[in-house]
Amino acid sequence: MFVEIENLKFRYKNAKEDTIKNFAMNVDKGEIISILGESGSGKSTVLRIISGLEANASGIIKIDNKIALDDKTFIMPEKRGIGMVFQDYALFPHMMVTENILFGLKGFGKKEKQERLSEMLELVSLKGFEGRYPYELSGGQQQRVAIARALAPRPALFLLDEPFSNLDADLRSKIREEIKVILRQTGTTSVFVTHDKEDVRALADRVVVVKDGFVLRSGNVNDILGN
Repeated sequence: MFVEIENLKFRYKNAKEDTIKNFAMNVDKGEIISILGESGSGKSTVLRIISGLEANASGIIKIDNKIALDDKTFIMPEKRGIGMVFQDYALFPHMMVTENILFGLKGFGKKEKQERLSEMLELVSLKGFEGRYPYELSGGQQQRVAIARALAPRPALFLLDEPFSNLDADLRSKIREEIKVILRQTGTTSVFVTHDKEDVRALADRVVVVKDGFVLRSGNVNDILGN
């Protein structure tokens, strides 16, 4: 298994009970997994724990055979080799497309940065938009910039939090297909959370259904959701 999560627990400060309760999930290399649940189910919290953005969790997280979390270990977010796209995309409004993507390439040499930038612009079909600011882009284009920025450093694991919730229905279908092509092309191991079964059907290899911090069931998309 490329990602192994066991007995994950988490409680927010001042909360009376755990938000995440004995969560477990495995992901194969190159697989696209969806965590499906209603609002308040804990699905986005799981993503934040995997990424290291929530520090007070217990359990075990291994990524590419490296321990990111256990009772003796907590690897900082920037050391986990994870790329993440947030629900609101979190682009820097004062930076152009090029600058937003380059931001993720700290530590790369000048030539390598330019080569990788060109690859990413090609991958997300944004050649010709390099000099635009986020407010000059459509919602779908903003999302593609966020994806390019997250994938540019070649992360071991790619996380997406409700990636389609800000898009209208027509664009949603189109962007889902575009993201699937991008992830298949790059072979990127990915986990995304959503409340929409159609997102799961369009994009995921397997699905983990959560409710109140528990895993209700998991498996093949058709087996869990039906055709």
